[in-house]
Formats: sequence, C-alpha cells, structure tokens
Amino acid sequence: MAGYRALAAVGRSVVDLLNRRFIEEIPVGPRPEAVLAGPVDFDKVDTAGAVIRRPAVTVYCYRLSIDRETRPSWAAVAAQDGTSRLPLRMHLLIAAWDKFVESELEWLGLATRALESTGPLTGPLLHASGDWEAGDSVQIIPDDLAMDSMSEAFQAMTTDYRLCMPYLARVVRIDGRPGRASGEVTVVATALSEKAR
Repeated sequence: MAGYRALAAVGRSVVDLLNRRFIEEIPVGPRPEAVLAGPVDFDKVDTAGAVIRRPAVTVYCYRLSIDRETRPSWAAVAAQDGTSRLPLRMHLLIAAWDKFVESELEWLGLATRALESTGPLTGPLLHASGDWEAGDSVQIIPDDLAMDSMSEAFQAMTTDYRLCMPYLARVVRIDGRPGRASGEVTVVATALSEKAR
C-alpha cells in the first residue's frame, strides 16, 4: 500500500472515477464535474477561483478512522518485518450542486450508480500518486451514517445542510518506512533495597 500520500490518492481516484463515468453517461450536454472539496469550498460556490462550480458533485472526506477489523493482522505483520502499517477508513460525503433540486437529485443518482457499478478500486483505477503496490485495492461502499452524525458533521462547517450520500473507502493502508524486524526484547528489572520499601 502507499505511504503518506495514500489518502489524497484515494480521494483523487474517486473523483477521477466519477468524472469518467459522467462523460460515459452524458457525452454531450451539461453534466457535473466531480471535485475533491473541503469545508471552506462549500462557502465559495460559483465565486471567482472557486473549486465548486455548478453543476458539480463534491467528494468531501469528513472523517478518518482506524479499520479495527484489519489492524491486529497488520500489527502482527509489522512485528515480523519492522514496517508499521496503519489501516484506515475514509468517511466521505458525496453531494451534488446545481441551480435546481431535480438536477441535484439526478447528479446524486448518477454518482451513486457510478460508485455502485464499479468494484473495488484496483490497478489503473487507483490514482498513480499513491505509489500503489501490485494487488492493492480500496473498496468504496455506502456508509451507515445516522442522521444525528450527519447533522454534527454539518454543524462543524459554516455551510448549510446539503443532501448528500455517505460513503466509506476502506481499507486505505499507510505504510511506514521499511524497518528492521523486531529482535529480542531485553527486559531490565531493578530491585528495591529493603530500606527503600
């Protein structure tokens, strides 16, 4: 798996996938452009130099978490070869931006169809900036996000609530620098004298 650039590479991979599918589905005419966006971009839609220009579909990573299912096995591998591995989950919000609600719903439908009809991101579907190894893959699946959690995500931003679809990118593994295998562990014990007790 990639090093420290893995998270950005996954974001770019999702954006590239969506844009390819949008062109395939709508070769001519108005179609959205997928962009990787952050909270500051949501307040600058359609302004000079804005990242988000309608029609658009945004991919926003609002949270990272440890993948607890694979963490123990990667820790065991790290103990053998000395290279740390941190398996992460990227929590994404996919939102559509247009002048009309109907169009936003269409773009969300188009984005979800693109993500659902594509299997795990592997090989050429993974952005080259990730320095991926052969066999690396990232699964993009719908996330089960409670309404109160989504409300909390929007309360942390200055933008108004938007209809969006939560997705999960897993497992994004960030590898440490290659190290040396752990050898023997030396235990140092000290005894207290009778007076110190």
